[in-house]
Amino acid sequence: MRARTILVRKLVSLLVTLLAVWTVDFLLFHMLPGDPVYALVGSRIPADMIEPLKHRLGLDRPLYEQYFISLDAVLHGELGYSWFYKKDVLDVVLERLKYTLLLVGVGTFITVLVGVYLGIVAGSRRGEKLDIAIVGSSIAFYAMPAFWLAMLLLMILSGELDLFPISGFETIGATHDSFLEEIEDKLWHMALPLLTFVLVSMSEFVLMMRNSLVDVLTEDYITTARAKGITPSRIIRQHAVPNALIPTVATTAMFIGWVVTGAIMIEVVFSWPGIGTLTFKALEQRDFPVLQGIFLFVTLTMLIANFIADIIYTYIDPRVRI
Repeated sequence: MRARTILVRKLVSLLVTLLAVWTVDFLLFHMLPGDPVYALVGSRIPADMIEPLKHRLGLDRPLYEQYFISLDAVLHGELGYSWFYKKDVLDVVLERLKYTLLLVGVGTFITVLVGVYLGIVAGSRRGEKLDIAIVGSSIAFYAMPAFWLAMLLLMILSGELDLFPISGFETIGATHDSFLEEIEDKLWHMALPLLTFVLVSMSEFVLMMRNSLVDVLTEDYITTARAKGITPSRIIRQHAVPNALIPTVATTAMFIGWVVTGAIMIEVVFSWPGIGTLTFKALEQRDFPVLQGIFLFVTLTMLIANFIADIIYTYIDPRVRI
């Protein structure tokens, strides 16, 4: 009964949060400078065509009417109609989502795997040269803006050395003799965006895992394990690491938000056709329905990820209760 009550409360909280986010997004996007009509058709549009176009887009209605119309559409499972792409917002978002899922999904897997491993190595060798090197490089990459690192890698590895493609998801107009060649071409285009994503994201997991492991190694049960004669490697692997992993679960859940937002600058620099590039283009075109749809999707993703993290927490640490 208690679990059911908590679940209902969390679902109600999720719905209230979604409503609040939708309201804030609607107001913020409609406060952006510039007229969407001019953004869509250019500044040379005849004056007598402005009002009919605003009427067709619903922009001549009062702001509160536009809000309730958009809210009613969402409640009926519709995210609206894109002014720029001339099709449903849901179709526009889903069309780009697969590219972002590929980039960020693979990137997150590598980031967590390598970051946690390096954090364990650094934490188990606290104060040694290897620990200092790992922590120092992690802090350096953590401080680098993603777009700056992306442009640096692009200029050096693509521009100067010509090792990787400059942009896109695949070679335009290329014909492949086999499926393997097509996959190789796409992976080659994905290499630099993926490398940038991993480098700027991995540091958080390295530092968190390292600091968490250092704290765990000072606990009494670790001292007891050492007194029993258990080898240091076994203490790290079986006693310290499982407990030090708990904070990483929450961080990984929050990382889900990168699926739609965190890679915006990386996607723009490398012209990767994902949600990040779509967000940038929608801002340029003042395509409010697309922007609201993207941010609603972001919010829903984050809320679900945090809810899943709460559930996983209860299995990792029985002391935690949702």
